[in-house]
Amino acid sequence: MKRYACLLTFLLTLLLVMSACSTNKQVEEPVAPPPTPIELAEAAADTAAMAFEEEDYFRAMNYFNQSKDLYLQAQPTSAPTDSVDVNIEKIQINIAVTYMRMANESAQSFIYDEAINEYESAANIYKSLVPLTLSATERDEYVAILYRNMALTAQNGGQFERALGYYDSVLQYEPGNADILMAKYSILKNEIKDQVRAFQVLKDYAEASQDHNAYLVLANAYKDEGDTNTAAVYYDKAMELEQNEAVYSTVADFYRGVKNYGKSNEILEQMVALTEDNASIALAYRVMADNYDKLNNTSKKIEYYGKSLDLEPNADVALILANHWNKQKSWDRVITYATQTLNIDSSKAAAYLLRGNAYYMKKSYNAAKSDLQRIVNDPTYGNSASEILKRID
Repeated sequence: MKRYACLLTFLLTLLLVMSACSTNKQVEEPVAPPPTPIELAEAAADTAAMAFEEEDYFRAMNYFNQSKDLYLQAQPTSAPTDSVDVNIEKIQINIAVTYMRMANESAQSFIYDEAINEYESAANIYKSLVPLTLSATERDEYVAILYRNMALTAQNGGQFERALGYYDSVLQYEPGNADILMAKYSILKNEIKDQVRAFQVLKDYAEASQDHNAYLVLANAYKDEGDTNTAAVYYDKAMELEQNEAVYSTVADFYRGVKNYGKSNEILEQMVALTEDNASIALAYRVMADNYDKLNNTSKKIEYYGKSLDLEPNADVALILANHWNKQKSWDRVITYATQTLNIDSSKAAAYLLRGNAYYMKKSYNAAKSDLQRIVNDPTYGNSASEILKRID
């Protein structure tokens, strides 16, 4: 009996040890916490980026949107160091860029309506952004580019009125953009063939914006149509609104083109008064001299060629002056300006002839020979040089 009792005790002890061992084997590792919304958002963004690189834009769009939703879910409880707002902005931009890629593909496949809708979706995303890492200026530049893409796509699809609307949207971001104004004008004139509206759209915009560029575009349009009187009105208006070198030069050139040389010179004088660059002033003086030539005002022509030469060396101008003083038999001045010509461009055979003749008239025969012998074989001036050399001999 005692032996049985001992055996029972041993069995109970063994059972307890075994139970203890069994209990130890069932201890589980600590369970990892589930990923946070931010971690899930990052993972979705990574998947979207890979899909974008593989040009699987629909899959990229799906994961970018998942990432955005997860960031929005995390936003209320996130810490500033999580930069959730910045990440949302980046995801929004990625979605917009994906829409742009999809739109490009649609446009290349001539699916114009779908392309326009995708460009518009991208534009709406950019317009909704409150700038964080992207500046307001950059944001607006992207929106303007997208509206320009919509306009061009609508044009390619023959949707000309729709294109005009998108060009108007571009002008909200780029007031006075001459290229856009001319694009609208071209559509109305050449595609819709509404001449009245074509000019009116330019006129309305110019008057509303009071932008000098708009008036220049309007003036150019009337000039191209041959209505120079109306063009002059709008060129003058542009000049009234903005006094700078480019505007003065454009308007002065217009008046030269319509042979109003006096008005052209009047405007060039105004331009010179506010210009500091010598090269620009010298060019203006040369144009003015040519205008005076066409007005048969020789004294003013020579005066302004002289002013130009004082500011900037120019072989052609110096030769004109040498030739003028040759006609006046002012031999010293001929020598002065012919020498200036040759110092700038030693290939000017006419300058050697003029200076050689001037030396001859002053009885400086050796100097005359030196110049004239250089050009005896010149096809244009060689005979004249030989005739003077004969007289010297």
